[in-house]
Amino acid sequence: MLPIGLGLVVGALTSIGQQYLDGPLNALVNSASAWLVVAFAVGACMRTWRGAALAGACACLGELAGYYVTAHARGYSAGTAILLFWTVCALVGGPVLGAAGERWRHGTPRLQALAIATAAGAFLAEGIWTYAYELSYRRTAALWLAIAAALVLALPGRRRLRAQSAAWLLVVLPVGLIAEAALTLAYNRSAG
Repeated sequence: MLPIGLGLVVGALTSIGQQYLDGPLNALVNSASAWLVVAFAVGACMRTWRGAALAGACACLGELAGYYVTAHARGYSAGTAILLFWTVCALVGGPVLGAAGERWRHGTPRLQALAIATAAGAFLAEGIWTYAYELSYRRTAALWLAIAAALVLALPGRRRLRAQSAAWLLVVLPVGLIAEAALTLAYNRSAG
């Protein structure tokens, strides 16, 4: 199955990339929103939103498996709590971004705009909450905000679709920030 295979490859490359990338580029291999791009992409290849949601979950679970198998081969291990935490993230974020990918490709203009805002909102919320607020990684936060803006501006679509996507960000961003705060709390408990 392509989503799982793609997820395995991205997960393995993530583990390896963490060894070589630092500064803001390390976030490309060390963040939730970067992994969710894969779920969005496989979702865009599906014909129904249900299939896309399943494909998104499979891709994220594949990323998780690829990451931890490669990390283990490199001599790193993880506790059960942190593995469970990331599994839950994959089972929630993967379907949401997978379905968003399908709606971006096959939905009405309104749903296409929401899908773009959902993808951009993942980067925006993580950039604001995790990188700017929690970690004070200003350059990484700026990179994540730039990626969010690029998603709204660069994904194929008409000018009106871009404006609608920007408007949807007003809805998506608060939800994303709440999710990021909850993730931080859960992550700190699982890692501690």
